[in-house]
Amino acid sequence: MMRSQIAGLAPGLMWTRSGVVWAVWRLEALPYGLRPDAAKSEVRAMHTGLLRALRGEALLLGATATVDPASVVAQMLRDGSDMIELEQHPELVAECEATLDFLEGIELGERVFWLATPLRNEGNRSWAEPLRAAFANLEDALAMPRTGPSLREISARQAQAEELRKALPGGQRGFDARPATQAEIVWMHLHAQQRGLGLDLPVPGADANQPESLLLQSPSAIPSPVIDPCGQSDTDGRRPKPLGPNDILKRRYLKITNPDTGAASYQTMLVLADTPDGGVRFPGGEWLGRLDESGVLVDFAQRITIRTREEVTSKNRRANANLEDQLVQRQGENRAGAGSQLSHAAYDLAEYQSLMDNDKLEVEAASTTIFAVAGHTPDQVQDAARDLTSYYASAQFKVVADPTAQEALWWAMLPGVPTTRVVHQYSQITTARHLAAAVPVTSSAVGDSQGSLLGLEISSGLPRAVLIDLKGSGAKLDVAMAVGVVGELGAGKSVVMKKITMDAVDRGATLIAIDRTDMGEWGHAVASIPGSVVVDVSEHAAHSFDPLRIFPPASAGRITQSFLTALLNVSATSDQGIVLNEVLGAAYLERHRITSLGTLTEHLASTDCIIPGSDDVARKIHVFSTKDFGRALFDETLPPVDMDAPALVFWTRLLELPDPDEIRQEHLFAQLKLEKVFGRAVYALVAAIARARCFASSSQLGVFVVDEAHSVTCSPEGAGELRRFVRDGRKHLAALVIGSHDPEADFGDEVMRGLIPFRILMRHRDKTLAQRGLRWLLGLNPGEDVDPALVSLIAEETSPVLNGDGVPFERRGECLVRDFQARVGRVKVLVPAVETRAQAVLTTPTTSSGEKAA
Repeated sequence: MMRSQIAGLAPGLMWTRSGVVWAVWRLEALPYGLRPDAAKSEVRAMHTGLLRALRGEALLLGATATVDPASVVAQMLRDGSDMIELEQHPELVAECEATLDFLEGIELGERVFWLATPLRNEGNRSWAEPLRAAFANLEDALAMPRTGPSLREISARQAQAEELRKALPGGQRGFDARPATQAEIVWMHLHAQQRGLGLDLPVPGADANQPESLLLQSPSAIPSPVIDPCGQSDTDGRRPKPLGPNDILKRRYLKITNPDTGAASYQTMLVLADTPDGGVRFPGGEWLGRLDESGVLVDFAQRITIRTREEVTSKNRRANANLEDQLVQRQGENRAGAGSQLSHAAYDLAEYQSLMDNDKLEVEAASTTIFAVAGHTPDQVQDAARDLTSYYASAQFKVVADPTAQEALWWAMLPGVPTTRVVHQYSQITTARHLAAAVPVTSSAVGDSQGSLLGLEISSGLPRAVLIDLKGSGAKLDVAMAVGVVGELGAGKSVVMKKITMDAVDRGATLIAIDRTDMGEWGHAVASIPGSVVVDVSEHAAHSFDPLRIFPPASAGRITQSFLTALLNVSATSDQGIVLNEVLGAAYLERHRITSLGTLTEHLASTDCIIPGSDDVARKIHVFSTKDFGRALFDETLPPVDMDAPALVFWTRLLELPDPDEIRQEHLFAQLKLEKVFGRAVYALVAAIARARCFASSSQLGVFVVDEAHSVTCSPEGAGELRRFVRDGRKHLAALVIGSHDPEADFGDEVMRGLIPFRILMRHRDKTLAQRGLRWLLGLNPGEDVDPALVSLIAEETSPVLNGDGVPFERRGECLVRDFQARVGRVKVLVPAVETRAQAVLTTPTTSSGEKAA
């Protein structure tokens, strides 16, 4: 029985029984997913650089690790480096408790990557290391205490490994390789013994003080597994019988038992035996990077041998000479088949050498790719093996479960194990650039490391929690604190926006929202927030949002001037604009005791105001102040809205807006009816109020929600307010959440669209609008070609509406997400886990006639 090869451990290092010291690094996966082709080519180039930086042997391991739901909830309770004070946020506590219950029923996971390579034994080490390994084996045989490597030896080997690490592509755009901790090395060995059983501890991180790290520090934590080929011990109490050839073919698996726990894992090792004759298309043929799309939980390992261009050229010359000799010897033979094979081999060799000659940095990469699937029972693991084989067969890859090599392949997936004959037997030889097209060290994960739970990443068969941290990500990543949500009517935009903002309120944020719906969706959603206020902007108003009544004179005058300039359609430097500028100065307001729009109008019309043209301005304001739709601004009997309310909703269902033609054509704009003039100015005013409120505190997050962006961006004043909000919000801890059907038309100019970092694209069955949404999501230029497959994904495969029966429950909330780090993935947004909050977010209130909204 083969034993664990580990003889000693140190940070990033592993001493083995064979006398070879291995360096082990943890790699960060590169963002991939649904990014543009140019970005995918950059990722391939990074993989090419990684392979070219290696020399000799290496092992690349990609393991699937389960994620403890409790760890997700713990991140939901973090605020930067601190824990949120739970007693001050009972709604958040309730949501986290319900979320934990929900996530317990889902198998969350992630793929983690390590790179390992043997270090050269140079000088005295060429005999000292094998001798030390021999002594270690003797100490084990005699049950003597094992002698570990000295501090001097550890330091020397770490310096040797660091030189190799520096050559790997790193930095923010690279793999950011770091030495693996002892706990990580122990974890990967224990994981190999208990695949498919869900018994893994959380994957240790760089922090050696984590609980899981403290439990996994020593090689003694790794028991020698009991490996039972074909599960021969499964005899139901009967005496085991020798297995015949047919039995071995039918039972292509190992039964691996951990002697400490007694848990048995059934595992099948599959190996890549052949690749498509025509090569692999890139992008689109990422045969390792898209492994999780198989729907099978599978680990992979690549045993790689790198040879330099000079070594390969010398070897190819010898091979070419040998082929020429064989062709000469067979010229007189009437054996067309053999001659054809030799000619084909000569052609392949010449083509391969041409690849080497064309790139002086190129190297040869001989790789053996091994896959491991597992389960609780033989049937489970054999089903998984068949599914994985079929997945690769559909792309013309041949993956086999060699019944004679199962144990050897299992050991080959672990660092420190010498390369065996079986590994060489299945080796595929190619160039680094061609092998890099597999882009194995990639991820479609999106979201933040902490924050509220937005949903689950569903790009692969391994769901991952997607968190969003409105408060922390902007400051940490130096990006605008803005979220854009795009989709057709009924796609779920409002639900997503309510989910994000209500979660932010639970974490301590204040909220201000514009609600244009007839049913008052946002008012219904915030009803559960104590102290929330709905401002009905109509003749039914119960609160006033007159800026002169709700702000101190300095800001009140500025905001009022912008509002009246838009309302009266005057320029700031016209005669009437100059009147407004003078009377709305802070000192003037205080001196004349102007505290409302009503007293302002009275003053302008009185003899106390000696500014030329003031009476004309008063008459213009009077046109609007006497109308019922202006009551929320001009009725002084209404109490002013409490600007300290935790949630403030402006219900604007009765406000009218000019259509695009009326805005673009001067003669139509001049004929606008009063309701549209008033509506246009009010939306700009609300945006100004939101900016003033959200910018007021640099210690408390303020969130401004504009569910239908065109209502604000249709006026230069409103568009300007949103632009300033996006540009400066991060400095004031203010976030914008904005929604639309068409970002190109409604999200302001190109600069503002580009400044929105967190982007969500939901279903759009209209393919033109789907293309426009995808260009914005991916950061493409207007009119630039969009991948037709992505258009079909958004139009047909995202929360599909089936046969007129609506969207199936399990498909609701699907979307594409581009996060604060510009990573793109496919996500299913989850409604709040607390039932009452979910109903508040989802429920469509009834109208006054009792009918439900569509």
